[in-house]
Amino acid sequence: MPYATGSEFLQRYDARLIGDLVRDDGIQEPVGSLPSNPVLSAALADASAAIDAAVYVGNRYTPAQMSSLSATAAAFVCRLVCDLALVYLKRRRGRFDSERDGVLLAEINKTLQSLRSGEDLLLLDQQSAAAASTLELIRPELIPVSTRQTIRRRTRNYYPDPPNPH
Repeated sequence: MPYATGSEFLQRYDARLIGDLVRDDGIQEPVGSLPSNPVLSAALADASAAIDAAVYVGNRYTPAQMSSLSATAAAFVCRLVCDLALVYLKRRRGRFDSERDGVLLAEINKTLQSLRSGEDLLLLDQQSAAAASTLELIRPELIPVSTRQTIRRRTRNYYPDPPNPH
């Protein structure tokens, strides 16, 4: 599930630029159809997948926490998805400029690296440890066995019989 929609993306970036980036035939995509454009939707899904991968590697947040973020954390993730989707769209068309867009990409990579390392970027300070990083210790349970499978019982007439407990 993408963390940003096409309309949220267009609130952050110029529709004229995006209309040019999503089409390959040199014609500007109409603003009305941009939020549901399949190329834009694919870039948003790819960016969301990159964030999911970073969160999974960081093992800080659970999928339940990611689906129920606070408004501030959701806006942060939405901005990160939109920035990354813009980079993907520019790379798709060969318009990625390492001088102008390199700063944005470095900022995105720094944030993704922070998520990979498990930093608490999404404002969940009320927890001392995230549920995904908490270990639960399970002790084995001793099950009594009346006839244990030992080598003495498996091989007959080689070892002496054990003493009778009765």
